[in-house]
Amino acid sequence: MNERPAPWRAVVVSACALLIMLTRTPARAGDRVVLLGGDALSGRIVEQTDANIIFEHAVLGRMVIERSKIESLILEGAAPPAEPAGDALASPRPDAPDATSAVEESLPPQSIWKTRFEAGLNGSEGRTEKLDGRINFLTQRRTEETRFAFDINYRTATSRGDRTQNKFDAGAIHDWYWKESPWLAFAQGRIELDEFADYDSRYSAGGGIGYTFVKDDRTELVGRIGLGGSLENGGPNDGDLTPEGIIKVDLSHKLTEITSLTAAAEYYPDLSRLGDYRAILSAAIETKLSATSPASLKFGVRQEFEEREHSEQEDLLEFFGLFVVEF
Repeated sequence: MNERPAPWRAVVVSACALLIMLTRTPARAGDRVVLLGGDALSGRIVEQTDANIIFEHAVLGRMVIERSKIESLILEGAAPPAEPAGDALASPRPDAPDATSAVEESLPPQSIWKTRFEAGLNGSEGRTEKLDGRINFLTQRRTEETRFAFDINYRTATSRGDRTQNKFDAGAIHDWYWKESPWLAFAQGRIELDEFADYDSRYSAGGGIGYTFVKDDRTELVGRIGLGGSLENGGPNDGDLTPEGIIKVDLSHKLTEITSLTAAAEYYPDLSRLGDYRAILSAAIETKLSATSPASLKFGVRQEFEEREHSEQEDLLEFFGLFVVEF
């Protein structure tokens, strides 16, 4: 007498048959991202924004790619439009797309302007009542041939109800890149209004040459050297035009996809009086709230030095925390 097959055997056989059918079904091909240099990545586009694309790669994992570094997107396996029901037996149109052909998506033109707004407010109360505020506006236009940057900054501070800082400054710098060379030329200018400095206002300008020591997807290190001058209104050096040298170093480094580090050093020696100078050192770390968020948090330190004849201005050391929005 034959034994009846156990019920679980039927379940296993059915599951195996279903698995075979599924594995024989052709899978949808992955998407492709073509970078500006010609390199292509195959995988899956998870999300797209105006600034970035979140891409899933089989080996590299999930990554965030800036749209400014992408030449095109290629979506594989896009299905053709459905034919009307009455034409089901009709021959295909000559211009009908093939089901297995790749569809290339042209990216919208990317803005070459990058703008950000930074603001911070720090306070303390107890033995000493302090309130510090800072507002920065920065915009930059960058192409393969040039870079133009403009910034406006305002800082204020009070201690026990008395104002201890009230400074406004605005400046601009223009770089001209030499084709297929790390060398560049630059021109810059700045205006400063400071209630608590030895001067009422100071105007400075200059220019020179620069050299890009490092430039890749994560790090950029640029040095500049040149000549310029400054003019002060008010104070012991009222109306004096001071010839100055210009030595600058700027560093930016991307630690992770959402965290970056910046540092800068500026040194302006007085060419008419040995030993006199002014200098600025700064460093900051910035973290985005998410990979696709335009908002971030920035923490840093900035110190100003000045050694001038007839000047009693003290060095200024600042620590700051800022909320940043890019648009």
